[in-house]
Amino acid sequence: MHESTYIDEIPLNHRKDYGQYFTPPNVARIMANWIMKHNPQTILDPAFGLGIFYDEIKKINSLNYSKFIGYEIDSKILTYIDYNSNKNITLLNNDYLESDIGKFDGIICNPPYMRFQKFLNRHNVLPIIEQKIGKKLVGYSNIASVFLVKSLSELNKNGKLAYIMPLEFFNTGYGKEIKKSLLENHLLKHIIIFENEKEIFPDATTTVCILLCSNDDKNENIKITLVKSEEEINNKHDVDNLNYFEIKINNLPFNKKWSPIFLSFFSEQKIPEGFTKVSLYGSFKRGIATGANDFFALTKSDLIKYKISNNNICKCITKSSQLKNPVFTEDYFHVLYNNNKPVYCLDIKDHNEQSIIDYLKLGVKRGVNTRYLTKTRNPWYRIENRKPAPILFGVFSRGHLKVIRNYSTAINFTCFHSFYPNFLFGGNEIDKLFVYFLSDIGQAIIKLNKRVYGENLDKLEPGDLNDCFCPNLNQFALIRQEEAEKVIEIAKTNQELAVKMSNELIERIIK
Repeated sequence: MHESTYIDEIPLNHRKDYGQYFTPPNVARIMANWIMKHNPQTILDPAFGLGIFYDEIKKINSLNYSKFIGYEIDSKILTYIDYNSNKNITLLNNDYLESDIGKFDGIICNPPYMRFQKFLNRHNVLPIIEQKIGKKLVGYSNIASVFLVKSLSELNKNGKLAYIMPLEFFNTGYGKEIKKSLLENHLLKHIIIFENEKEIFPDATTTVCILLCSNDDKNENIKITLVKSEEEINNKHDVDNLNYFEIKINNLPFNKKWSPIFLSFFSEQKIPEGFTKVSLYGSFKRGIATGANDFFALTKSDLIKYKISNNNICKCITKSSQLKNPVFTEDYFHVLYNNNKPVYCLDIKDHNEQSIIDYLKLGVKRGVNTRYLTKTRNPWYRIENRKPAPILFGVFSRGHLKVIRNYSTAINFTCFHSFYPNFLFGGNEIDKLFVYFLSDIGQAIIKLNKRVYGENLDKLEPGDLNDCFCPNLNQFALIRQEEAEKVIEIAKTNQELAVKMSNELIERIIK
């Protein structure tokens, strides 16, 4: 292994272009032990890199009787290794996705991490793989999932597979068919999740897990392991020695997000009795996607410079960083406006106004009208018709989830999701729902539905929030309206105290 030398000498952009993130030896050792359990005669590594899996497998049995084939598309990285004297290994400087090399007893891989749209040869590769596996791969957004699908189709009877995958794969639309195949064919045996992935995978940009599969057609419970520290990996080289929960295949629906199910095993927070889904009261929707925020978001000086009148703009929260406190008011909006923050959005009503004609010409000159979203609209500068939402939820967060009680008349961009209540929900319940969202208890329950990314970054989609649980109407009635209003008033200046007060109110409901 020459990882440190390679990283020092090879530019980061080159490594990103090839989606290269290296596997720690302690993780590779666990995966190698899984692959070697039944003495495979043939082993494949579809993304060989610097050869960490080969090195660990060789330590187990010196590869005296196994044939190892490694694929590596990057010719530069191959100059950092030398396995020419090893007769049992064949290294191919080719694209694995274009290969057709039969089946293997063992497949082990840390696939490249990049969006499939960045893979230049995808239009040639997809039809070949689709024909081989008999499935359409349209919509697969990460190349790692395409690697996995192909490898699963190349696994011999009783063969074993060990793959490193992004954890978000379990929650995506494109992951549904893969999960269905893993379950129906009884391939999936064990999932290892890393709680502090930065300790073990310091270069990872997303939270990762290990999939361990076996093509033995045994209908067995699936094991779930949460690794909390690197020490656990260092001390236990065999998966059989890891602590785990078991879950029946029927309790892992392929068309549901799996991360919340996994997290429920390891979280001390459980759904209190009587709680109902947020979707009973309304729905969260994505914020407005303009396709060109730099053109549509306007400051006070922009409005003066381009002479844009009030009838062609609307108040708008354009960045998450604009909202520091959990309560947003018209007064604070004017503070942002006077500080020249971009808190207005172009919303054209008078197409004949000369200043608008001139500003649109400027947009065309900049090519705004030809961007991905704008070119699909007619006219290209039209934005969605939205009303201000009383509750906003931050898309990304670290630690405490960002929730806002919005008293302003501002709409919002995609930095926030917007909650729109239905006819069941009145103004009083909106305040109480906000109190619940603000509380530590509410946030712990909501986080059961989160998507986890690298560096402890949490992401929530509108559907994730709609599927979260919250008190029912009878339970909310245990909170007096004046109590909820007091929390909101305190939250304007002291979020920590407001959270503490929220906790006390929600604990009353639970008790």
